[in-house]
Amino acid sequence: MHTVKYAIHKDLPDTTAHTLAEALIDVALSCSAVREDRKHTRPWILEWIMEDEPQAADILSRLSLQKAAHDFDDIEIDAQNLSIEPTPDINWLERAYQEFKPFTIGPFFIYGSHYEEAIPDNLIGLQVDAATAFGSGEHETTKGCMQAMLDLKGRGACPWNILDMGTGSGILALAAWKLWKSPILAVDNDPESIVVTERHAQSNGVALSKSALSCDCGDGFNTPSVDKNKPYELILANILAGPVIEMAPDLVRVLDDNGYCVLSGMLVEQADLVASAYEGEGLIFEKRYDIGEWSTLVMRKP
Repeated sequence: MHTVKYAIHKDLPDTTAHTLAEALIDVALSCSAVREDRKHTRPWILEWIMEDEPQAADILSRLSLQKAAHDFDDIEIDAQNLSIEPTPDINWLERAYQEFKPFTIGPFFIYGSHYEEAIPDNLIGLQVDAATAFGSGEHETTKGCMQAMLDLKGRGACPWNILDMGTGSGILALAAWKLWKSPILAVDNDPESIVVTERHAQSNGVALSKSALSCDCGDGFNTPSVDKNKPYELILANILAGPVIEMAPDLVRVLDDNGYCVLSGMLVEQADLVASAYEGEGLIFEKRYDIGEWSTLVMRKP
């Protein structure tokens, strides 16, 4: 196998970078678009794993066609930014297990299925496998959301109905269940996310039922089950700043009076803009958590 990387030394929207990465989606075993060192100020790195060694000219041609098809006129496709190297013979699943060591967020002890020791006393075990997760708890936005929920719990909040919009791995939904034991609806537009969330629910002893955790794949707040189960006293939305802002009217519509929403997926410099969008819908700013480059907001509906 071979690893193909293409560096883009230009600030691009997330959607543009991911669209470019899809230029090889039909011939690659995997494709991704991430910031170098996962810092939002660093260049984009498009990466593909190929079974056979590709020709550089073919890669550049596909990128150029993708650029033209989507009118990305301000992006230059340059051979100097391309690298093709043999993929190291590594058991990537085993490596992921080794690198995903148990850690804590408040009383939560987060670990993978490969962890065989006892869960420390007085901590709440939460099993999540990094190899299949779209959120293993390590990212600052997940940590911010979990800390926000812990603080709400500490203030006496006891939501009787919870929505996790854009559930990813289901980690926030599972954490909410372990805190409150209230019905939770977890929604995502990716079918694989629902499969992963249901698997994690089973490994954590959380029933897949309307009285515990129910999952649905759909188009955000247009998903029929979201309206069917409204209103919600707590809504979790750890996505990205743009979608979080766009969904503000729909989120507020299904949020119960005196209910809370925990919003994340935004950079620190985007937090004020997100807060303003929800204040414009009548919500009240409660608290902000900045962890590294990322921010989490708690808003309340009066």
